[in-house]
Amino acid sequence: MKHTLGLICQFITLALLPSIIIFQLFFGFRLIVMPISLLCGIVLFSLGTWLRESR
Repeated sequence: MKHTLGLICQFITLALLPSIIIFQLFFGFRLIVMPISLLCGIVLFSLGTWLRESR
């Protein structure tokens, strides 16, 4: 169960970060959105890695 949840967290992170960049280019979010989303992505990806490696 932990392995699957970690895989889902990593997949969501790898899917959402590029889409946020594309939305930034087309719609022009505020500049602070990009670093905050990157930090959230790093945390979510690290959490997914930790879940996948814990048995």
